[in-house]
Amino acid sequence: MRKTKSHMLEVFFAKLVFNLKSETKKTHLRYIWWILEPALFVAVFYLVFSVFLNRGTEDFLVFLLCGKIPFLWFSKSVANSSNSIVAGKGLIHQIKIPKPFFPLLVVAQDFVKQLFVFGFFFVFLVCYGVEITGNWLYMAPVIITQLLLIIACALFAAAVTPFIPDFKFIISTGMMLLMFGSGIFYSYKEMLDERHQELFLMNPLADLIKNYRDVLLGNMPPDMQSLSTISVVSVLVIVVMGVWFSKKDTVYARVVIQ
Repeated sequence: MRKTKSHMLEVFFAKLVFNLKSETKKTHLRYIWWILEPALFVAVFYLVFSVFLNRGTEDFLVFLLCGKIPFLWFSKSVANSSNSIVAGKGLIHQIKIPKPFFPLLVVAQDFVKQLFVFGFFFVFLVCYGVEITGNWLYMAPVIITQLLLIIACALFAAAVTPFIPDFKFIISTGMMLLMFGSGIFYSYKEMLDERHQELFLMNPLADLIKNYRDVLLGNMPPDMQSLSTISVVSVLVIVVMGVWFSKKDTVYARVVIQ
């Protein structure tokens, strides 16, 4: 049993390194594209809201970065994971492999790329003039909480899509709604009545974005209670999905190979 787990970990990390290298070889900019892609998204939003609509404030660029970068990480990881089991049918046909292997591999790939993005983001903030304080250490629990949320959502999306292929289109639509409902380019405190703000923050991604801004823009600790709630719920979903995949392992093999 231990040998099997050890072997799967070796396969996982070997596949992770191979996929990352393979992805960079598909573009001329290679690793730079990991940073350039989110930068282009942010540039478009900044141009529209700050320049064309003249809705931006003095720190709007940093405000936008604190929202768009976490959102892109979440949306891309979940969307990419949704079809991961189906895409891995070649490997499933060859060997017996736990089905969570595939969405977790996608999440791991995107997490490695996101670390580069966060690194560049922090350097940009320093160059922009944002003061580095001890509160920046709180970024660790915020990032870890988002990672747990991503794993939970990725496992769920990957579990559903083989049975309902159109679910990946629902995810795309849902991400669009989530983008407008998470306060990426607006302040929920300014846009919403005080009685609706608590309801708004029930969206875990909106809550995480608020915590990113509290740490980096507000120079204050995040709401540890909300981070704990999101983490606990995410871990529970991960456990439930693990049990589900364990019980339905052979079913996924049949569905995917057919």
